[in-house]
Amino acid sequence: MLLKDFNRLNNLKEKQKEILLLVSNLDEKKIGLKVDPELSPISWHLLHCIFIEVLWIRSKYLQDNYYKNKLEKIADPSLVSLDNRDKNLPESKELILFARKIFKENILLIKKISSKKKEKASYKLSYLVDFLNQHHAQHLETLKIIKNILNIKYNKNYHGAVSEIAPKIYKFKGIEIKEGKYKIGANLNNFSYDNEQPINTIFLKNYFISKNLITISEWVAFVKESGYNRKELWTSKGWNWKTKNNVTNPMNWRVAGKNKFSISTPEGFIHPNKDMAVSNISKYELDAFAKWNKMRIPHEYEWEASFEQIKKKFKVWEWSSNKFFGYKGFKAFPYKGYSYPWFKSNYFTLKGGSIYSLKEIKRFSFRNFYKPHTRYLFSGGRLCL
Repeated sequence: MLLKDFNRLNNLKEKQKEILLLVSNLDEKKIGLKVDPELSPISWHLLHCIFIEVLWIRSKYLQDNYYKNKLEKIADPSLVSLDNRDKNLPESKELILFARKIFKENILLIKKISSKKKEKASYKLSYLVDFLNQHHAQHLETLKIIKNILNIKYNKNYHGAVSEIAPKIYKFKGIEIKEGKYKIGANLNNFSYDNEQPINTIFLKNYFISKNLITISEWVAFVKESGYNRKELWTSKGWNWKTKNNVTNPMNWRVAGKNKFSISTPEGFIHPNKDMAVSNISKYELDAFAKWNKMRIPHEYEWEASFEQIKKKFKVWEWSSNKFFGYKGFKAFPYKGYSYPWFKSNYFTLKGGSIYSLKEIKRFSFRNFYKPHTRYLFSGGRLCL
């Protein structure tokens, strides 16, 4: 096994430990809760991570289907609908013990496979470990999202973290990107998903993109100027969603008076900071903020082409104006169901990553995708001219 392969394997072990630690430290009554119609319970995520490991290491690589057959009816997302993922789950203590056992065994299996000179599977072991690292990194962030929702719903101790934030009118500080051809897509020397490939050369007209992210104080100004109550700022779908759900602030704000609020995080409430990037906002909200400032949300091509010049990256997931789609020449890998089903649907791309994203995710080509009403994400954005 090469040094870089040891690093891959150590990264996977660390993610296994972090998943187990996160789940073990939670109230047993809460790890099986379905906190949002679009999110699976924490215990299901743990079970799913176990399933994905045994699927790729044991079933696909070693042709051992025992655990795949045992787990797929409760942990395979293609077989279990979102509505049913809180059903038939093991007791939390039993699940955690099982996870520890399987995670440890899988690391030993990878070491055993790597000691052999020839690989018989249709994909390299290095790709398999990279894939598992990426997969677990994404689920760890989702677990933190669920922890944040649990904090919003059940933690009443926010008063000690309340601060008053003065409104600050948004002032656009833009970076000019010249008209021309730009390469879009993943660096093939490193791991990437199929939706990041292949590299394409695209033409962009001259545009300006904000150097910085929208801040909390700038969002306070939007709230103060009745941004959530001015129908003319919203798309028709956005207004209907906002009205139906009585949305008046970002999801992670616990308001305690005029311009006074605390910020929810996976670890509890914290004092807001005026320069903190606003987060937990939907694309609908960002669209309204953009219109209020007579600006727009950038296309993901514009974000990626300006990646080296923009500041404050990886603080929040940044909404793009475009729907999630396949690049010209797209080929599904390692299976058709990873990206393809989500193209040409009501999913929009988000770029970058949040403060809760792990290093594996933080690359210029990574493409997250969610529906425009979603705001349980650590999502925000920047504007464009």
